Amino acid sequence: MENNQIYWEYFKLDETAYRDKVRLYEEHTTEISTLFFEEKLEIEVDYLFCLFEIGRYDRYLSKVDTMIETVIMENIYQIQGIDIFKELLFRKAACYYQLKQYKKANDILKQLISMDASNPYYMGLYTICLRKTHNDISLSIKAMAVACFMIVLGITLARILIEPFFAYYFEPFIILRTALFFSAILLLVGLESFFQFKIYKETGMFSYQILNNIFGI
Repeated sequence: MENNQIYWEYFKLDETAYRDKVRLYEEHTTEISTLFFEEKLEIEVDYLFCLFEIGRYDRYLSKVDTMIETVIMENIYQIQGIDIFKELLFRKAACYYQLKQYKKANDILKQLISMDASNPYYMGLYTICLRKTHNDISLSIKAMAVACFMIVLGITLARILIEPFFAYYFEPFIILRTALFFSAILLLVGLESFFQFKIYKETGMFSYQILNNIFGI
């Protein structure tokens, strides 16, 4: 296939024909490498996006840093209306998320949030990754809250089934149920408050827009 034809053959494929594009690219890497810079760049960027779409995250990660360096060195800000630097970084973070490497994903997402705090996708994925990063304290608090709710449910069912026969003995359990219910709520509220504080400390904003509005962020 002639070099000037491979470009048109590639982009003649349907926009969502990700696997076909990947196959065409990998079968004609030599021809693509000899294209004019702008044409080669367009194909290579689209190829990376296709790798991401079909779930070849390791392959994407193995190539994206080279593309990011090219974008920086050549002062390329947009390709087809897309802020290419941010898009490459965001997909890199998403790859790490899919591979369960949440710490690496968060490091990238913090950079993106500092560049564009108004983008909801950056904060959204950052929040998800942070919630996936469990520690012993948060797990223990969640377990305590769940235990409290289970006991509350047990007392409620027992009251429905047994209270008519033992109403006199049930009053202490009703008090216990109320105390456990509010304790569970306080545990979850406290945990979420700590979580939001951690996000604010690392990014300068909260994950909930209403909190940002209240605190004027």
